[in-house]
Amino acid sequence: MTEAIDEMIGAVEGYDPALLAALDEDDKRDAFERAVDLGNPQAASALAILARADPGPEGFLAIAAGQIIASESSPAEAMVTALSFAAAAGPTIFPILVGVAGAAQDPLVALAAWRSLQQIAKGEEAEMEELQAIAPSPGDVVGNQAAFAISLIACRAGRAGFEPPVPGEDEFLAIERDEEPLYAIAQEAATEADIELLEQIPSGERYLVVPVTSSASVITCGENGENQTLLCLDSDIQEFSPETLLRGPAMPGLLLHKHREGLGLSVRYLPITWPDEEGGFHLAVYEPDGAQVYYGHARGEEVNESEANVGVFFALNQPGVERLALNLSISSSGVTLTGELLAASEIATDRLEPEAN
Repeated sequence: MTEAIDEMIGAVEGYDPALLAALDEDDKRDAFERAVDLGNPQAASALAILARADPGPEGFLAIAAGQIIASESSPAEAMVTALSFAAAAGPTIFPILVGVAGAAQDPLVALAAWRSLQQIAKGEEAEMEELQAIAPSPGDVVGNQAAFAISLIACRAGRAGFEPPVPGEDEFLAIERDEEPLYAIAQEAATEADIELLEQIPSGERYLVVPVTSSASVITCGENGENQTLLCLDSDIQEFSPETLLRGPAMPGLLLHKHREGLGLSVRYLPITWPDEEGGFHLAVYEPDGAQVYYGHARGEEVNESEANVGVFFALNQPGVERLALNLSISSSGVTLTGELLAASEIATDRLEPEAN
């Protein structure tokens, strides 16, 4: 065992980027040996370290996750943990994830497999056929996750026919002017530290998004500004925006939650866009579990060659969702928040993680 891995496993939250960068081959092998030792209480932490220190198709993370997933003796809890980190290995782990998603008897294992699939599947025709063949029907938590995963994967690949439904206006939550508290929303350019944290996230865990770091921004709201979200667009989408949003379905970028200063980022929201039939496009924003939380619409008259303005942008009636009063301006320079720039906390119990059965 190495001191570096001991120190990282002992961290309460997040990993020191400098320590991560300094890990050598012995450290990574030590983390690997702890990860595949299923009786070791540090196994999950070791997998998390490998996901940051040695991801990719040839890295220790891919080997460890593959070994745990393939072993018939692996308990369900270890399978779920391995599956939750498997996306860091990238698209080459697709066949393993499909095998698990199609055969898993434990719904929590199947759920974890579908959540990783939605991160790394490229949406090629053969992949889509395979995913549709094994997907359970919607109606329970696994079936709903599978349906969302297939829609997200297809839209990210620009495939029409898998677009999500447009929510009804009765699902929108508007800010009531006499309600309290109201918080100002601020937007500023991402710092170098933010970009470093973003670049540390493996491509698979970034949902294959290649972020344009020069236009990434931090959105801050809430009491004392404690709620911070990093917004970044995918390079293929931003370069020719808004035209790219009119060509077909897309996953234009990511919104990531900023953890306590210096302790990392995690994907918070997933945007999906698709053209309407009148020269504009829809924008739906989801949580990774498939719950739609926001909806926007750039109408045809709000889109020109250089800019699209999402003049209709609402929170949806979901527990814990913050209501917003803002607009979005999307161009090849990135996304700019405009309008009133207000948020109001919805007084509701946070949505619980659903039971898998």
